Amino acid sequence: MQRTRVIFTWGIALGLASGLFAAWLCHPATRAGLLADYLYGAELISYDYRLAWAPSRGLSNEITIVEIDEESFAHPELSVWPWPRRRHAEVLRNLRDAGAKVIGVDIIFAGTSSDAEPPPDIDPFFWEPPLSEGDLQLVEAISSADTLLAMQTGSRVVGGRRASAELLASEFPHHDFEDAALDLGSVNLPKDLDGTARRYLTAVSHQEERFPSMALGVAAHFSAQDPLKLGEQVLRAAHSHHPVLPARRDFLINYRAPIGEGFTRIPYWRVLEGDFDASEVADRIVLIGASARSLQDLHKTPVSIRGLPGAALHRANMPGVEIIANAADTVLHSRYILPAPTWLTTLLAAVLSALMGALVIWLRPLRALALGWLPLVIAAVVVSFQLLWVGSYWLPLIPLLIGVTLAWALDTTYLALTVEREEKRLRQAWSMRVSPEVMEVILSNPKLAQVEGRRVTGTVFFSDLQGFTEFCSDCEPERVVTQINKYLTLATKVIRDHGGTVHKFIGDGVMAVFGDPVPHPDHADRALKAGLEIQRRMAQMREQADDAEWEMLVRIGLHSGELVAGDIGSESMLEYTVMGETVSVAARLEAMNKEFGTQIMLSDATAKMLVGEFDLTSLGEAEVRGLAKPLEVLTVEGGARDAAT
Repeated sequence: MQRTRVIFTWGIALGLASGLFAAWLCHPATRAGLLADYLYGAELISYDYRLAWAPSRGLSNEITIVEIDEESFAHPELSVWPWPRRRHAEVLRNLRDAGAKVIGVDIIFAGTSSDAEPPPDIDPFFWEPPLSEGDLQLVEAISSADTLLAMQTGSRVVGGRRASAELLASEFPHHDFEDAALDLGSVNLPKDLDGTARRYLTAVSHQEERFPSMALGVAAHFSAQDPLKLGEQVLRAAHSHHPVLPARRDFLINYRAPIGEGFTRIPYWRVLEGDFDASEVADRIVLIGASARSLQDLHKTPVSIRGLPGAALHRANMPGVEIIANAADTVLHSRYILPAPTWLTTLLAAVLSALMGALVIWLRPLRALALGWLPLVIAAVVVSFQLLWVGSYWLPLIPLLIGVTLAWALDTTYLALTVEREEKRLRQAWSMRVSPEVMEVILSNPKLAQVEGRRVTGTVFFSDLQGFTEFCSDCEPERVVTQINKYLTLATKVIRDHGGTVHKFIGDGVMAVFGDPVPHPDHADRALKAGLEIQRRMAQMREQADDAEWEMLVRIGLHSGELVAGDIGSESMLEYTVMGETVSVAARLEAMNKEFGTQIMLSDATAKMLVGEFDLTSLGEAEVRGLAKPLEVLTVEGGARDAAT
């Protein structure tokens, strides 16, 4: 029992260590080299699959996309990019007239579209071209509608090997357009280490001034809130402090549906022509942006793995304007995806891995693989998917899978190197001596079979066949071996069935011990019952034998007392056995059966230890060689020879 507790303790400890290590290794803040990066990358992929196959929420009733698509480029007046500013002005006026509540333009109107030349007396560097007619129309259209214009901040490294510097490369709309606009919105798109857009910024900073992101800007003005204050609320609600959101200014986008299925999309040219349903625009956020491949505003997102609707399953990138729409939708409905806190992930990984470790010890590796590892993996996958789908909760999956797998591997190795090797040795040593039930007890507590010498109390069983020497002389060897094996097979089975341990065969004799290596309080009863059953079954064998066969009569001696148990032998050969006066007396009693005409003889020491009721008959005191005093000996009903024998 103590051994079992130690093994389970080690198994659980290894599982616990596996879970803690997996949680640490898979954490986004870990700096453990490429392995940690790969594992975190695997977690991001598992997150993408969960989000990509989440149930679609259908078309939004609050956001519409006017897309600059390939179909619009086929329009005669829109074949060359950039398109005339007056066309953008017409689109804004048409959207305003259709009742659009807020318009977000994912186009940076930097500079003017004028083709005027600078006067000869003015340095071109300090000269600003005047607004063209198209620009003036665009300014008027922007000011007449609640319009947010795009801007972008950034930087790039310039210089050589000896010296370098960071150069700000921000893009803003022309100041006339900016003044006419309701607000500016950043279209910066943060991406994870694998280039996937899973997050969106709430705001950006430029020269100590903060600008809301386009998604936050349109959502705030749509709901009549201050964009920057709304951004602070979003950061608090979306757990922006978590390491999975390293910028501390962003939140996870809860993509509404696969690409092209979450928002009403109207081609740009239709809005330009006024050929669209005004109900798809009225009282909505309208986002204008590019989806045409030639404009290179397509990005990898978690839902990209589902491809385009109606197409075969393959990856497809999402237009930047649709990413903005999904981010705005996330804010409008407060559907923030909340990453599980680090402590919870660590706790779950540790608990599941510790459970896996216990299952490996309890079930052994192969069964634990099917009955432990597989159900735990399936449960972790199903629960993690459901949490994201139903509760918008991101429970990291890879740490759990790595933890239980590593726990299985470590505990399997531990068993192979220690417990199973020891069990194999014990099984080889004891499988032929004891019953399967006793074997399981020994395996669960190997100290019972320790090789060091130890003192035990038990009953020694000795048996011998009467007339065996003459039989060997008169018969051919094959018959001798066949006959003796019949008896030894029968005696071994009966002894093992009663919990005894067969120690050795001495010619036709058997030496066994009851009470070692597994202690039994009723060892004397077990030994006597085994002796009686052997005599009964031998009598049945004699009745069925031919007249010509040898009449095998068995004599049995039993004596109880203290024994010394342990491995004895030389450096090259060892044997587990018991020694002491108790063994010698039992052997003497077996031989004395011949003098008293009995089949079973037991000492008064054995008789005093009997718990059950037996029909014992005292044979008086007898001198036993090796003992200073006479010993009272007894026999039992069923152990006396028949008159015929």
